[in-house]
Amino acid sequence: MDFAERLKDLRKRKSLSQAQLADLIEVHFTQVSRYERGETKPNAEAMTKLAKVLDTTVDYLMNGSNEEVVQEAGLEKELIARFREVQLLPWEEKKTVLSLLDAFIAKTKIQDWLTAK
Repeated sequence: MDFAERLKDLRKRKSLSQAQLADLIEVHFTQVSRYERGETKPNAEAMTKLAKVLDTTVDYLMNGSNEEVVQEAGLEKELIARFREVQLLPWEEKKTVLSLLDAFIAKTKIQDWLTAK
């Protein structure tokens, strides 16, 4: 996957139109279209804004590599893969997943606290 494809994929995952993304990064909407067609690449400032708005890194946008981010965050690849799947769910279903995670984490903390006594 190249830059244009990664950009389009991330934009769609965020449910943003090209015009909405353009507004968020302060460029004309035709520029986003050019990026996604592979006609041009953004300058450093626009690339940084894209990464921030799309919740990714410049490295991922440019090279497709997120290994460094995963390693720095101490996250496991299996978790990242599942979180990506959750990201594609409708908001109500995401809230359910978050509630389940919160409940499981709370249960584990309580168990740890009780066994520590």
